[in-house]
Amino acid sequence: MDTSKSESNKSICSSSSEILDVFQTDIESGSSKQIQTLRTKFDILRVENQHLYTQLEMFSDLHYLIFYTLKATKRELRERYHFLRHKLHRFKEDILKQKRRSRNHKNFSSDFQPYQVNIIHPIQERRPRILHVIGNFRTGGSAQLVVDLIEHLGHRFEQEVITKELPDIAGYAGINIHLFEQFKSFREPLQILQMLQPDIVHIHYLGTHENDWVGRDWKWYDKVFQAIQVNNYTVIENINIPTDPYVSNKVKYYVYVSDYVAREHGHLNSRNVTVYPGSDVCFFSRKDTADFPDDCIGMVYRLDGDKINETAIDVFIKVVQRRSQTKVLIVGGGKLLEVYQDAVKQAGVTDAFTFTGYISYKQLPNQFEKMSIFIAPVYWESFGQVSPFAMSMGLPVVGYDVGAIPEILGDRNLLAAPGDSDALADIVIELLEDRERRLSIGSRNRQRARELFSTETMIERYSILYENVLKEARQNA
Repeated sequence: MDTSKSESNKSICSSSSEILDVFQTDIESGSSKQIQTLRTKFDILRVENQHLYTQLEMFSDLHYLIFYTLKATKRELRERYHFLRHKLHRFKEDILKQKRRSRNHKNFSSDFQPYQVNIIHPIQERRPRILHVIGNFRTGGSAQLVVDLIEHLGHRFEQEVITKELPDIAGYAGINIHLFEQFKSFREPLQILQMLQPDIVHIHYLGTHENDWVGRDWKWYDKVFQAIQVNNYTVIENINIPTDPYVSNKVKYYVYVSDYVAREHGHLNSRNVTVYPGSDVCFFSRKDTADFPDDCIGMVYRLDGDKINETAIDVFIKVVQRRSQTKVLIVGGGKLLEVYQDAVKQAGVTDAFTFTGYISYKQLPNQFEKMSIFIAPVYWESFGQVSPFAMSMGLPVVGYDVGAIPEILGDRNLLAAPGDSDALADIVIELLEDRERRLSIGSRNRQRARELFSTETMIERYSILYENVLKEARQNA
């Protein structure tokens, strides 16, 4: 491949990204008519920008060029070779994972057990097949959404999962899941699609070419979308993080996890819907509403840097430094766990903190019951399912005014400016000193969670969505 042409294409893509940034600034400062005009232009440029990256990726894909220019001679032999090489690679990876698991146990509680996924209702005889495509199946909101869909709709829809990444220690068990860490060409996911023959491809999009954190995931998704273009598959695309969707004429619905993501990243002139991730409001409920602790603050997150960063621990340290009787409960594991433990030690407040590491899903309500206030010190947030969990438990939730957090809480008085840990500490301490107000906010949160964020509401929305796209597919067949 001509490297000078590749560099030129990359330069064009980078320049287009800079243009998008300028348009975004203009949109935020313009009048209503100007905003609509700019948003239309912005949307067109955004799609063109994605196409540039896709074309660049195609031209760097030797297999793609061979397929369309030389018709891929000896295709079956080559595919068999790649299949066997993949098996050998997986065997080596399994050995390495066993070694990593021994090192990773410090991130998990001693009694950690994966959540056992079970289909709730009796299975029907004939079920359309849904293939979930998700960049990673680590413990978190996106994986939990898939689990909820399998448990509550598995009796009506046969469901399988393909993913790019699995954690070394699984958070879920009982799912028919296939691991494909890398696609070298679109023909590999195409082979999977042809083998599984899904009636719906449900893509849970976690990638963008403009972010190093998920840039590699974007290339993985890009190969899947290239494969989808070959055959007439019915596609639903969830946008689960604050990013632009992967635009494709095969997508029947773009599903956003919050109005914030739909507003900031929605593809114009398309069928956009918002479906909030659901929470089991019965499971996340406090047994004794009178037994609320008064001096414990906490958070529940995957401590990996995707939503919270090194400074997230600051607000907890500052509250304890100003209010020595307060205890802190940090639930979750990840690469930031030791960073937080070191920060707490350096601040001299170790005795006030408890770090649980990863715990099982079934243990979460018990941890929420120990808290007086739940804090969401995020810097990036599309929804944040742990906040509705806490709300369902009757807890006040406070945090930074970031992403969908204001939409979830419905009260900006409980939010501080992004990154202002001093202001957030003020809000926390005021609530700790006012039990009556804290309980009132918790009661309001419980009602809000039941009305907007229940699993039942979410499942009903997805059930209708699945039926609609299947009906359209039958009509167009």
